[in-house]
Amino acid sequence: MGVEVTVLLTVGDEAELITPRHDVSAPLRVPAERIASQAGLPANELPGRRFTVERLTASDADGFALVVDPRR
Repeated sequence: MGVEVTVLLTVGDEAELITPRHDVSAPLRVPAERIASQAGLPANELPGRRFTVERLTASDADGFALVVDPRR
């Protein structure tokens, strides 16, 4: 099971994530398109959603899966 993260907002092509290692004052920025393609969502639907990630480091996250999909 992965680590849970939340997309705070998107800024241009990047998404700001709140993670166990990154709080709201210093969010982690990753490409929004990476999250969207891995999780199967449009990039404009990322803010406010929770995901699990397979890999989380101080400077990156990868392997995104939507925690709760309200469309199902």
